[in-house]
Amino acid sequence: MYIFKQPGIGGEVVPHQDNTFLYTEPLSCTGLWLALEDATITNGCLWAIPGSHKNGLKRRMIRDENGTHFDRPSPLYDQKEFVPLEMKSGDFVVIHGDLVHQSFENLSPVSRHALSLHVVDMEGCKWSKDNWIQRKTAPEPLYVS
Repeated sequence: MYIFKQPGIGGEVVPHQDNTFLYTEPLSCTGLWLALEDATITNGCLWAIPGSHKNGLKRRMIRDENGTHFDRPSPLYDQKEFVPLEMKSGDFVVIHGDLVHQSFENLSPVSRHALSLHVVDMEGCKWSKDNWIQRKTAPEPLYVS
C-alpha cells in the first residue's frame, strides 16, 4: 500500500493488529513499513503499544454468510500506553502481526508518505477460509527448498 498522508488532511488509522485482517494458522503476518518521508508526531507517524504483540490477537475481520465484518467489537486501548515511532525518510520498521499500532491525522503543513507491505508465511501455515480477502487460486511458492 502506498500511504498518502497529505498536509492537514491525511486521515487517522485507528488502533489495530495486522493479524486481524490477514489471518493464518499459525499466525504469520508481518508488516513492513518504509518511511518515504520523515514521519513525525505532527505529520502522523506510527504509534504502538510496546509488548502488545505478546497479548494475543484480539479480533478478526471475517467473511461469512452475513458478509464482511469483525467477529467482535474493537478493544478499548489506553492512549497513554502508545509510544510514537518517529522515523526519518528511508527508515524501515518490521511490525509483528499482533502488535497494536495506529497513526493520527496529519496536522502539519508537510506530507508523510510511506510504503506498507504485509506478508504471510504460506509454508507450514494455512490461510483461513473465512478471511475477508480470498484468492481464486492458491498461491504458489516463489522458491522451493
